[in-house]
Amino acid sequence: MTASKIAAAAGLLMASAVLAGVLAAVAAPERGAATPPAGAKTFAPVCVDGVDSRSDPAWVGASFAGDGCRAPRLPPRLNGLNASRAQVVAEMAATQRYLAGAQAFERCVGDFLVAQKGRTGKPVMNAALVVMENHRIAVSQRNRKAATDRVRMTIEDFNAYGSDCPD
Repeated sequence: MTASKIAAAAGLLMASAVLAGVLAAVAAPERGAATPPAGAKTFAPVCVDGVDSRSDPAWVGASFAGDGCRAPRLPPRLNGLNASRAQVVAEMAATQRYLAGAQAFERCVGDFLVAQKGRTGKPVMNAALVVMENHRIAVSQRNRKAATDRVRMTIEDFNAYGSDCPD
């Protein structure tokens, strides 16, 4: 092996050692950063029973980028343990209306994206618009599942405990 090859190998080895030291220093946590100082305000946890409890941003449900699509509002929760039969039936009907409205919203957003793609005439359109509109569809699908789960839990609670029948 010639001296130049040995020097190049040594230089490469030295550079990798320096890089590893820098990365280790950057990745190391700061001392004392794990606990907030006394009296500092911290964020409350957002997960409740494994579900994100934050509400969706307003732009998710409103017309975005002039698409003319508006998401329906989720029906309010109903406690089946103390609800009347009429209230449970009304919640079931409200959930059915919501599901139909959510599907129409998702179809509207999809049609808007297809129209935008046809308008540009390019196979690739504004990536940010596509990501945001796809996010709106994903939120709507998640909310449809949540509405279905809510009404199912209300019915189960009503059947388990609540009843209009005299004992």
